[in-house]
Amino acid sequence: MNQHFTGVQILRFAAAMLVVVMHITQAISIHITGQGPDHYWGAGTAGVDIFFVISGFVMMITTAAPLDGPAARRHAGWMFFKRRLLRIVPLYWFYTLLKVALLLAVPVLAVKSTIQPGHLAASLLFIPMTSPWGLVQPVLPVGWTLNFEMLFYAVFAAAIVLGAPRIRFCLLVFASLFLVGLYLPAVVPLAFYSDSIIFEFILGVSIAYSVLHLRTGAPAVGAVLVLAGAAFTFGLAWDSGSARLAPWGIGAAVIVLGTVWLEPLIRSARLASPLAFLGDASYSIYLSHTFVVPACVLLFRRVGLTDPIAIVLLVSGMVMLAGSLSHVWLEKPMTSFFKRVFFRTAPLRYRNARPAAPK
Repeated sequence: MNQHFTGVQILRFAAAMLVVVMHITQAISIHITGQGPDHYWGAGTAGVDIFFVISGFVMMITTAAPLDGPAARRHAGWMFFKRRLLRIVPLYWFYTLLKVALLLAVPVLAVKSTIQPGHLAASLLFIPMTSPWGLVQPVLPVGWTLNFEMLFYAVFAAAIVLGAPRIRFCLLVFASLFLVGLYLPAVVPLAFYSDSIIFEFILGVSIAYSVLHLRTGAPAVGAVLVLAGAAFTFGLAWDSGSARLAPWGIGAAVIVLGTVWLEPLIRSARLASPLAFLGDASYSIYLSHTFVVPACVLLFRRVGLTDPIAIVLLVSGMVMLAGSLSHVWLEKPMTSFFKRVFFRTAPLRYRNARPAAPK
């Protein structure tokens, strides 16, 4: 099924900007007010939860067509995983290595500025490892989310290959990892994955399943769900250190479901196309903002601009511009190049049966 959900693309952009604003407020605390890195708008972390729910939704929607036999399933599983690698890895490696180069040349641009070869290698291979600054983060700290994404890709690809029910298979694997990690906290990768955030992916897959096999709700109900999910997530003053699945994951799932139901209205909206472009650029925005934010905040401090609201607005605009340029000049050419190099295969064979189209 190749149906495109414009609203979900726009929601990607919104999720990326939530994270961006969170990091802008942190940079202001570090470089402007002097309050330190622990003072920031913690609710912006919900952007990650929205990303994870969307990730599950998109993977299920784009691989919904049934496959004809074990060979086709093996081929589809490998092609799915390879596409995700080519979509994620090149740009992430570029920005990781750029971070290394900048840390060596201008260490004042980053709070976390120690490079160790083993940690760098683990970062590039998406292996959770304790960093030199004491947290389980890669060299590019926002890349911790990609360690989870790679787990999602691998488990979902295995479900495709085995022909297993996606929701039940992923839930079984994630629940096993979650429990084992709780009992083996000394093993860093296992401890890293023993976080309830992994189940947010299942929420996204479940939403996609409902779209494929059930009737979608009315757009008006979708609007109510988006507002309710936003109020639940941002209006109840949750502690940013609280468990991720509840409240953050539940709120994110309600927002994503409502956005999907709002699709008929969103697609016809006047600003749908430019906002969808920013959604396409959300990955570039997410990775590149870690460079743009501290550089811009330091620049504004130098010129005497210290108003937090003005800084948030101006830096957000610069992040969107830089992310858009990264998307057009780096991400898209990289993706096109690697697709030409690595995708020279015969088309898949599908059974005649097709899932029910959403209504």
